[in-house]
Amino acid sequence: MSRFVDRLEGLNKSSLPAMGFRRSEADDTPISMLVAVELTGKPEDELKEVATTGAAAGILDPVGLTPAALVRYLKNKVDMPVGLVLGGGKTGTGAKPEGSDIDFIVFDMNLPVKSLAGNESGSVGRILKLDTGIEPGLLRSVHGLQPGIEAVMIDIRVPSLTIETLMNCRKAADFTGQPIIALTISKLTAAELAALRDAGVKCLVLPAGSTAAEISSLIDDIRALPKPEKKKDKKGIAIVPRMGLAPAPKEDEGGDGDDNDDD
Repeated sequence: MSRFVDRLEGLNKSSLPAMGFRRSEADDTPISMLVAVELTGKPEDELKEVATTGAAAGILDPVGLTPAALVRYLKNKVDMPVGLVLGGGKTGTGAKPEGSDIDFIVFDMNLPVKSLAGNESGSVGRILKLDTGIEPGLLRSVHGLQPGIEAVMIDIRVPSLTIETLMNCRKAADFTGQPIIALTISKLTAAELAALRDAGVKCLVLPAGSTAAEISSLIDDIRALPKPEKKKDKKGIAIVPRMGLAPAPKEDEGGDGDDNDDD
């Protein structure tokens, strides 16, 4: 089981108290977000530096790395899950390098199914990168897709976070039913972080080249977020046709037969 995916699913599950037990205030923790970091693959001590920040995972795109350099980089053993981006034909079959400890893989809809060989479900986590602009029908299909998808990654690297961005996050979360991982920029305000959390995002991914200070700062900012406000349940009003109502009877223009006789 993927350590990273396991943590994501823990955040994605509804935290309902067990029947017959009352939850204490101390256990009523707010929903938070994880922080992952894109890796460049060099220098080789990059992995160790990122791991010291408390990041939940590192994500490595091997494009530009020779097979030998990739294996050498992944031999740096750290107490942090590392994922590998599969690029279809660019990285051969996409199977994890021999002797490496890859925790999860990231791929898009264009990846040939044969490229998943060597990455069987259960051995590594599977994260599907999606464009939020795809039709809702395709988003719905993710939940029941085989081979199984365990999380969805979206790209929200925009100069300014907008309401449309939040709507796309919520749409991806609601239609796929999977934990949402968002590629983002490093500078986000507390209000933006809270909005992304409340829109269903379970993990933020910082860009490659982010410093240890930036990673640690984001983690601290997320920890300092106030608890999500409890939304009041609003009873929706269903708009349905009113059946069974007969039209009001029309009055008889000719009267009821009590016309005056001219006898």
